[in-house]
Amino acid sequence: MKSAPRAYFSFRSPYSWLAFHDLRLHSPRLLREIEWRPFWEPDAEFDALLTRAGGEFPYTPMSRAKHFYLLRDVRRLARRRGLTNCWPADVEPRWEPAHLTWFVAEDAGLALEYMDRVYAARWLEDADICDPRVVGAVARAVGVDVDMDAVLASPALRARALDALLAVCADDVFGVPMFLRGRDKYWGLDRLADFVAAVAPEPIPDLPDTVAAGLLRRTADVGHAGGCG
Repeated sequence: MKSAPRAYFSFRSPYSWLAFHDLRLHSPRLLREIEWRPFWEPDAEFDALLTRAGGEFPYTPMSRAKHFYLLRDVRRLARRRGLTNCWPADVEPRWEPAHLTWFVAEDAGLALEYMDRVYAARWLEDADICDPRVVGAVARAVGVDVDMDAVLASPALRARALDALLAVCADDVFGVPMFLRGRDKYWGLDRLADFVAAVAPEPIPDLPDTVAAGLLRRTADVGHAGGCG
């Protein structure tokens, strides 16, 4: 029996957002079949837990030049999809609230609805998804009734979160979005069409300004910005 395709996502990443958008719009069946796994930069406490468990989060600070490139690149990609994105300031960010709450949404059978709403809040509405109050409101908007204090303090959820971070290490995931089919990996928005072609009979159709053609064209560049940690 073949294992389900897997995908690592992060609410921090604009490329994760755009990949989710494209799958939701053009390959909804595959979107539901994927085994989604969260990826986020852990806070100091989770980083210490990860280290004690033998893991090391694969995060490298972005250079100033790449950051400015990414700003323009994401705006360009969003506009081609008819979207007008925000660019959050992320002052003293903490990614645990949004990503730990994802597990609660998953248990409620509303993981995809929650993901869609969190992405919209962050990238279209400029909402601070590092704020537990914002995350709680987003979750409740899709039918996930949460007590954010309980979510962040839950030993069971914290154990699952640590397992998720260890899975990042075990699968050698170095950035998101990362799609996996068996041992094959597809990193970045510009490899999404290849992943879809490999696992499903639902090709991504033509997008405005030949986006799909760009997605299908392979390059030798391993330092592109189509994946973002």
